[in-house]
Amino acid sequence: MYQHTEQQKRLKAEVRAFVDTEILPVASDYERERSKLAPLFGRIGDLGFFGGGTNGEMSAVDATIVTEELARGFGSLGLSVCPHFQCCDLLSANAGAILRSEALEPALRGRSILAYAMSEQSGGSDALGIDTLAIRNGNEWVINGAKSWITNAVEAGGFIVAAKTSETSSRRSISTFYVPAGCRGLSIAEGKEMTGVHCSVRRTVNFTDCRIPLDNLLGEENAGYRLIKSSLNRGRVLLAAVAIGVARRALELAVSYSSSRGYYSRKLSDYQGISFSVAEMYANIAMTRSMLYHVAASCDSGLPYSMDAAAVKLTATEICCKVCNDAQLIHGANGLCEDFEVERCARDARMLLVAEGTPQICKIVVSNALYNSTDWKNF
Repeated sequence: MYQHTEQQKRLKAEVRAFVDTEILPVASDYERERSKLAPLFGRIGDLGFFGGGTNGEMSAVDATIVTEELARGFGSLGLSVCPHFQCCDLLSANAGAILRSEALEPALRGRSILAYAMSEQSGGSDALGIDTLAIRNGNEWVINGAKSWITNAVEAGGFIVAAKTSETSSRRSISTFYVPAGCRGLSIAEGKEMTGVHCSVRRTVNFTDCRIPLDNLLGEENAGYRLIKSSLNRGRVLLAAVAIGVARRALELAVSYSSSRGYYSRKLSDYQGISFSVAEMYANIAMTRSMLYHVAASCDSGLPYSMDAAAVKLTATEICCKVCNDAQLIHGANGLCEDFEVERCARDARMLLVAEGTPQICKIVVSNALYNSTDWKNF
């Protein structure tokens, strides 16, 4: 099983203490009232959990620890943190001095929430199915198009946007840009409420002759595919961390409930039909969690990990759904009541299956790697 370093153990303990004292007590209220997450982002930034200094340097393992622990407290918060981390990484590695000051520094302090605007209605899970167009006009870029299902869209202080830079460009001739939320020509459409993670709001973002400075280009023109691929891999690892966090919370709730409820002077946990189910939950979470941190460590080591990122995202989200479903059943009819936290865990788990690539997309990534490469034989 993957073992954290002493520094990582301290970080984990600090985030868990924060979650236990400041997140778990208010999560149900946030969910019920559909409250904005900005105050929680502010506290996370104050505690330094988004990274250190102006460079935003944070290892993949550290970001995974933070995301898992936050998701254990509140799935919506964990999911919203994922694109925020992705955007901070992109800005840290590719932004100039002005963008670092205007976009990255406030994000690291939790004073600005970032959104990753890549998915489009026509593309769906196809990361390169991009129709949004950015054209140079003098000393500006002019962006036209729309991005769908964008997490954090309503609260975002800025967006990382993927767009084609020529109407005749190839699928991989795309670029990435930073677009501030108050930019003229940017608008957020009304949206429908989706299953689960209700405080992590997703909306369509429209760009109509949206003008930004040339310096808001991240990296080089037409070189966005490399940035997107790297960010997708990182996002799948973080999404898997959210799934593990939600599953861990469902396990905690199942153990607590079955230890305190029962009939005829026997606790539910005295029945093997219950205790064996709980044991299976733990085994599945522990195995998947160990794989998760192995993949995150591979990212930090500069090793190829695209296939494993898709594999752990696939496994973690499916395990999360199973664990949450079993935890609901242990609660009986109470498991279907909104007053019981386990019901929220089960709803959140369903959304995680789709985010950052459906199970089918992840299977395509893994199977393509298995059939077209021999590197996996050394695992």
